[in-house]
Amino acid sequence: MFPWHSPAGETCQFDWSHEYVILNGVLQTIKVAHFRLAHSRRMFLAAYPRETQEMVFDAHIRAFTCFGGAPKRMIYDNLKTVVDVIFAGKEHQFNRRFLTLANHYMFEPVACTPESGWEKGQVENQVGNVREWLFTPTPRFESFAELNAWLALRCEELAGRRHPEQTGRTIADCFIEEKPLLIPVKAVFDGYVEKTLRISSTCLIKVDHNRSAYLPNGRIVSFHCG
Repeated sequence: MFPWHSPAGETCQFDWSHEYVILNGVLQTIKVAHFRLAHSRRMFLAAYPRETQEMVFDAHIRAFTCFGGAPKRMIYDNLKTVVDVIFAGKEHQFNRRFLTLANHYMFEPVACTPESGWEKGQVENQVGNVREWLFTPTPRFESFAELNAWLALRCEELAGRRHPEQTGRTIADCFIEEKPLLIPVKAVFDGYVEKTLRISSTCLIKVDHNRSAYLPNGRIVSFHCG
């Protein structure tokens, strides 16, 4: 079991939640990526239409850019985009491309024991709080860009709340001390994904409900297949 509290710069917890928003006049279910620095309690939120691996990568890039660095370790549920195989006990085989992200930012990925969400209890609590604070009642936005700009602003505002343990200080005060202890970001990760695909006899490949023509010069032209 992982402690909820850790030294500054040591640990960040990650989770997804589903929320309801009205985007461009239409009620939609979206996914929100949650990050929570365990020491300062500083949070970062980013919204996406789904939970694909490229969106996991983008969320990490945004979070570490916002924090000004990466923690020494990240704690996850057993997400399919992060963990390929779960062995007996606490042994896991992480996705190779995800490990490339971890190596780039030099953090250690740690997977929770299956069905043991309390091992990342801070971010689990954050999910419930954020749903109450930010998504009740259902907010309205014109686009994901507008929604994410609003989430970034609200994260800054919520950092002004009192720290739950260091009650004489705010989360922002504690984050000022934690930020220099994070691993500096020297270059942004190239968040593409890799997949092994079969090329049909008509030189077509199918990727995420889209068919693409594979051309002799190596170019790929995509079209939606409904």
